[in-house]
Amino acid sequence: MHCFSILFVDEQAAELAWRKFLLPHNTVKVTLDPDTAHPQLVVSQDKSSVRCESKRQQVPDTPERFDYWYCVLGHEEFREGRHCWLVEVKREQKGNLGWAMGVARASVERKRGMNMSPEGGIWAVEYYKGLLMFLTSPPTPLSLSPVPMRICVCLDCTQGQVSFINAENGVEIFTFTAASFNGESIRPWFWVWTWGTQLCLRDSTPQTLSPALGESCPSPDTTASPLLGPGGAVQE
Repeated sequence: MHCFSILFVDEQAAELAWRKFLLPHNTVKVTLDPDTAHPQLVVSQDKSSVRCESKRQQVPDTPERFDYWYCVLGHEEFREGRHCWLVEVKREQKGNLGWAMGVARASVERKRGMNMSPEGGIWAVEYYKGLLMFLTSPPTPLSLSPVPMRICVCLDCTQGQVSFINAENGVEIFTFTAASFNGESIRPWFWVWTWGTQLCLRDSTPQTLSPALGESCPSPDTTASPLLGPGGAVQE
């Protein structure tokens, strides 16, 4: 029993050391890539926020653009190292929130229905109708109250891990482990499918971010590990 207690403390210390290293030192600035945005998604001029509109935008139909699911990729691509970015969810009108965020292989399907799971090259969290779930196969639901609206996405290319951390308190929510990146570049991935829902990329880190800051998203008016989560680490 004594040995078990020492081991547990050591594991806690290792986890805290990991988080301290992960944030904020590996925080990166992420921007959205309008050329990949579904025609019903509008990206802000500074490429830091995206929202869903009821009408399709007049944009070129290119191989890079999503035209089935309401998705958009981040402009940045990662192949090695650890990288974290902060996403805030905003609601511009009453009604259900529908969003997802995470990472995807650069080759993720754009032109037809995709498999939104690690098998399809996506590691993400989804929220819809009050339910938060991680897009494992099958999906893993999590009961969190309140549901965090500021989430830090942390990608570890070396270890093959994708972690999601509550930016309000620094507590880890969930981690995908042994992610199969297949040697590809990995890009930030976002899905917005309810009108009035807006995802905003922030420069702040969980240690410095507070709800009292009250930052507002720019208006999208142009086309455009050691960590073990409450749901358990998932082998992919």
